[in-house]
Amino acid sequence: MKKLLIILLLLPSLAIAKDYKTIISGKKLTYKGENCAGVAFSSNGLYAFIYAEQGTKCLPNLSLRVKWLNNNTVMLVERNKTAENAPQVIVMQFKSIKKNKTTVKNIWAGWGDQPDQIEKYTIK
Repeated sequence: MKKLLIILLLLPSLAIAKDYKTIISGKKLTYKGENCAGVAFSSNGLYAFIYAEQGTKCLPNLSLRVKWLNNNTVMLVERNKTAENAPQVIVMQFKSIKKNKTTVKNIWAGWGDQPDQIEKYTIK
């Protein structure tokens, strides 16, 4: 009986799980308070591009390959070899999406110890 009760309590949360890949494909996530800086996802969900604030121009400065690790976590890997170093890797874990706003935990995937960061984006 207890197992059935637990299953019934968990069932609604499983049914309303968000499909973040579908939600953000073809969209640009702009850092809160910025005009350009952020990450844009291709409409097919295979590629992403990093944008930085560059004055009046808003051009991508890093091309990335997209790999979804689960329904709310995506790994972005630098596509073009620019140096003999390992490629840049970004791991984004989506925490919430409300209307055109999203909260993302950026998980540190580089050398050394750095804390993970919570970032807020506007979806455009």
